[in-house]
Amino acid sequence: MIYIILALGLCFCSYITYLIFFWQWKKSCQPFYNKEETLIIGHRGSPTLMTENTIPSFQQAIEQGVDGIELDIRLSKDKQIIVFHDKDLKRMSDRTEQIKDLSLSELQTVVLHKQKGQLDDIYIPSLNDVVPLLKDISLINIEIKSDWLFQGHGIITPLIKFLNKHQIDDKCVISSFNPLLLMLLRIRRPETLIGFLYNRKRFFHRWDNMIWMLRVQPENLHIHYSLLDSGVVKWARKKGMRINSYTINDSDIYHKAKAEGLNGLFTDNIEYLK
Repeated sequence: MIYIILALGLCFCSYITYLIFFWQWKKSCQPFYNKEETLIIGHRGSPTLMTENTIPSFQQAIEQGVDGIELDIRLSKDKQIIVFHDKDLKRMSDRTEQIKDLSLSELQTVVLHKQKGQLDDIYIPSLNDVVPLLKDISLINIEIKSDWLFQGHGIITPLIKFLNKHQIDDKCVISSFNPLLLMLLRIRRPETLIGFLYNRKRFFHRWDNMIWMLRVQPENLHIHYSLLDSGVVKWARKKGMRINSYTINDSDIYHKAKAEGLNGLFTDNIEYLK
């Protein structure tokens, strides 16, 4: 019996070693990448100039010449996808309700705080409101917000409907810090381009994130710029993943990351990098 147990243990260890060091999963084509240039992606639009995650902010980023935009999504009370980062309205307005407790129509009446110099009132958009802007960019990164591992799964069905309707797979990446959401999306819609957001808050975060990546099978790794020289980035490159970094707002960091072959970056300060 002990020999059987040892043999099974050896087989298991060999299988894990194969997965970690040798296995390559199939990845969908990402035509927006340029081998010679690092993509610049407006993080929530151009938030230093216009209120984040709003249509004017995305328009401002496009005018500044970004390659793509990044935005955050949550689900409203009536199961509509809205573009918003926080779980409640406290930081962005004079109201305190949670996003999940308000309908789309109610959320779109919320007046958001403005950046210095903004004149017009500004409101929360739906994901559908962003569609007309897609013709002007090469890439849109949609980040699914989730407050814990088993929360927020209801957004997957309407998101899949959105992706099926608009057929933007050649320019759309879906990312999240919640690997279970990404895994569910991969299972239900395999053709979706996925960006795995690296989470440093987990215990043994390097191994934890690597194991989740093996399960999710993403096309991209999205990781904080302070970890760009880490072993997990080297591992991800060997797996054939593209590397995008957040949130690079410093010109010196940008040029260093670019010289090291970074595929793309998210920035709040487009004006410092362009």
